[in-house]
Amino acid sequence: MIELYTSEGCNSCPPAEEYLNGLRQHSELWHRYIPVAFHVDYWDYIGWRDPYAHPSHGIRQSWYARQRNLRTVYTPAFVVNGQTWRRGWFGNELPSSYNMPGNLKVKVTGEQLKADFVSSTPVSGTLTLNIAVLGMDLLSQIKAGENQGRTARHNFVVVGYKSLNSVDAQWMTNLPNLYYTGAKHYALAVWVSREGDPTPLQAVGGDLPGFHRK
Repeated sequence: MIELYTSEGCNSCPPAEEYLNGLRQHSELWHRYIPVAFHVDYWDYIGWRDPYAHPSHGIRQSWYARQRNLRTVYTPAFVVNGQTWRRGWFGNELPSSYNMPGNLKVKVTGEQLKADFVSSTPVSGTLTLNIAVLGMDLLSQIKAGENQGRTARHNFVVVGYKSLNSVDAQWMTNLPNLYYTGAKHYALAVWVSREGDPTPLQAVGGDLPGFHRK
């Protein structure tokens, strides 16, 4: 699972977002790679309010920092499988991981989502199911701030998120409410983590054809 913490108000973020956008055509998308972009709001004060940002995204990034998976909070920041990943000059390959901690199955019927997770090894304690609706094919004309005049293109943007716990690794719930509803297309990322730990154990994802919510 690839998490990008980013902002339209950050002038060093566009190359990282272009990299994430490039995964849209990758043959292993939704199989080997589950990308999500969390737009943070802590750069909004410098002149441009990111329309996709949400306070909870910065809180999640700070959560990683407190768990010492991130040395500090900054953008752009990649987190791969719960660990900091620096692309250097944006030419490094993603780390390979073939560890299969279990099997996460997700079924979406209309607005309802059903999930169950079967771990390959015994897991004690409560598990958390994380559900993110992703906005695809997003386009912004940035009119202020560090990226003023830039046309920004985004994919895999978290525009709705919820989490819920389970002691039996089974969940039934509705899809999360959206805080941005202007996407042309949507996708879905779902992952399991231990309660109190943001690190993903297993993640799945895919397109949401026909999904649209006003």
